[in-house]
Amino acid sequence: MVSRRQLARCGVSEDRIDGLVRRRELLELLPGVYAARPAESSTRQRLWTAQLWSGGVISHRSAAALWKLPVGPLTTVHVTVADRRYRRSVPCVHTHRVPLGRLHHLRFDGLRVTDRTRTVIDLLRIESLSVARDLFDRALQRGWLTEYDLDADLRAGTGRTGNGQIRRLLGDLEPGAHAESERRLHRLLRRADLAGWTPQYVVRLPSGVRYLDVAFPEHRLAVEVDGRRTHGDGSDRFEDDRVRQNELIAAGWRVLRVTWAMLTRHPDAVIAQIAQLLAA
Repeated sequence: MVSRRQLARCGVSEDRIDGLVRRRELLELLPGVYAARPAESSTRQRLWTAQLWSGGVISHRSAAALWKLPVGPLTTVHVTVADRRYRRSVPCVHTHRVPLGRLHHLRFDGLRVTDRTRTVIDLLRIESLSVARDLFDRALQRGWLTEYDLDADLRAGTGRTGNGQIRRLLGDLEPGAHAESERRLHRLLRRADLAGWTPQYVVRLPSGVRYLDVAFPEHRLAVEVDGRRTHGDGSDRFEDDRVRQNELIAAGWRVLRVTWAMLTRHPDAVIAQIAQLLAA
């Protein structure tokens, strides 16, 4: 792909470009963006075409696909532009007008793409609340994002679309909770007036330092939360959880595992079981 601006910078005149287009030696893919010869359409071709047409940065779901973030299928190319230049709408390209600092994007196989943190924040603004919560949990767990990144973005983006959703996600954060499932457990424990628990409690086991989702240290009771999706990216998580549980039991801990379904469908039963173990 090549743009009209690039051809002009190489010394090709406007008349020469128009002639090449008329003779179909250049095939126009979007206004002012051409292919030198017929080529089968591909995702990378669509990304390059959209970037050359807009002069912007690949962003939102399009950037998420490159970063392999857990979002829906890509049907439209998303680009972010910082200038106010008028661009008429073209098929299959969604243009976002947002000031974008130089540090918020990088090169991805030559393409200008928003970095992973910026991409996550953009998605948290526009995705449905349930999708945003899942992505937020995942981003916090993997270190792609911190609450300070969101705070800074809110301060810099007064009046932007999605600010309300960002504030809601931040408001749902519980100290020490890494996922919505853990936050839900924390709320249940407080509502039941159960005391003596600590989130993300550190224990030293033969396999190394581990963090318990919720621990009652005085009673040697660990409550492990299996969230809506596994925290890791591979099947090793299942094996690792079992190794940790066996080591905890060998060290004199009792381990109670609760699931998302238990927390949402039978919260009273979860609290009753915890209370029973504490009383025992």
